[in-house]
Amino acid sequence: MIKFLYIIIAIFMGFVAGYFSLTLLVSSGTVEVPDLRGKDIVQANQILKERGLYIRIDGEEYADTPTGTVSRQTLPPGTTVKKGREVGVIISKGLKFAAFPDIRGLLYEEAEKILNEKGIPIEKVIKIHSEKYPENVVIAQSPEPQQGGKAIKIIVSLGKKEEEK
Repeated sequence: MIKFLYIIIAIFMGFVAGYFSLTLLVSSGTVEVPDLRGKDIVQANQILKERGLYIRIDGEEYADTPTGTVSRQTLPPGTTVKKGREVGVIISKGLKFAAFPDIRGLLYEEAEKILNEKGIPIEKVIKIHSEKYPENVVIAQSPEPQQGGKAIKIIVSLGKKEEEK
């Protein structure tokens, strides 16, 4: 009976040793994917290289991050992967429009024509009553003139609010 108990303990210890050995071997070959967003391509490559990973450039896009920096990555930050894997990145081409024209004070139709000619999309039009501006005049814009962005929001006057009788 004691021999049987020794055999069971030996088998159990073999399983435990095997489990820990395999866990150690497998986990030592994995790394956590870093957050590369906002880093320039040289920095991103160096960070990946230090972790035993490789960079792969998957393209470019207009983004809010500065030109030449990583705007997106294929493997989310914090993901655990095996060393030697490639991490795909998308490089920012910067803002689509470097500077918006000043359309404040123009009639909405004129402003819309200027923006359409430049290919600038109008994200939102907000109409409000104004004592100062006549009806259909652009009161404000966001982003401000000479600032960049992907699209523009504008506020247009509805004119003076009529008094209720």
